[in-house]
Amino acid sequence: MRFWITKNSELPVREQLVRQVLLGILSEDLPSGHKLPSVRAVARRHQIHSNTVSAAYHDLLQQGWLELRRGSGLYVRPLQSSGDGQLDQLLATLLQAAHRQNYEPEEVLQRLEHMVHPVPYERILIAEPEPAMREILQAELAESLNVPIEFHSPDVIQLSSLDQQSRTLVVALPTRAAKIRRQLPRGVPCIALRLRSVRASLEGQAKPSPDTVITIVSRSAEIRLWSRAMLIAVGLDPDALSEIDAASAGWRGRLGHQTLAVTDIVTAREVPTGCQTRVFRVIADSSIAELKQFCGVSLRDL
Repeated sequence: MRFWITKNSELPVREQLVRQVLLGILSEDLPSGHKLPSVRAVARRHQIHSNTVSAAYHDLLQQGWLELRRGSGLYVRPLQSSGDGQLDQLLATLLQAAHRQNYEPEEVLQRLEHMVHPVPYERILIAEPEPAMREILQAELAESLNVPIEFHSPDVIQLSSLDQQSRTLVVALPTRAAKIRRQLPRGVPCIALRLRSVRASLEGQAKPSPDTVITIVSRSAEIRLWSRAMLIAVGLDPDALSEIDAASAGWRGRLGHQTLAVTDIVTAREVPTGCQTRVFRVIADSSIAELKQFCGVSLRDL
């Protein structure tokens, strides 16, 4: 995975590095056991201070995403687990495999409970602080699911007021899910939405011609960040990419007829006629399939 650094961004360089590594891990482009480039190599390549790179790596190490192997470097962390007895070994293997796919142990427990005692959920609640991202997630889920989909900011909704009787399934982006679970009462599941990988997002897409103007357009700062990271990861020149905040006035007038607009599902509806449009979807197909199972498909129907 290639990193890109924008020194005039509203995000500090340290945070840019943290988010890009997280994106790589969560979308499986940085698999368990993958070795990260050294602090010195990243600092030299991007002409930034080594202390900044070291601080970003330290954040990821403290959060449990990376592990330090003495004398070798930093690696994407696999789950360390052990167990006694045949059943414990089977469960340890299950947790290890789930962790390699970036599932938390709590998610595995919730899924097993649902498989053994299936209870169809009657609505989905998106817990997401960024308004633009909430709208995008709702639009993507509404395409595939036939249950009411609501969204609230975790700072507004009283998550503790939910209970099992409400038949509400809470969903959140992987970077938010752990915090949301701590706010929920026992028995109310929070499913971490898996992110679409670079390969899945660009599969079947022809590479733009060299003279194509590529503009990333979205109201969501995270969508713009992820889209840029994905395009650079497949070899596009960072200097050839531009960004437009679709929340800004007159943004449509800044798109020319020869522009290729890389955008989200919501903003795509507003792109002027004549512009080529490629929609970057956030949620992986596997995550949509999981939610369908929670919303009415029992183990016997699989």
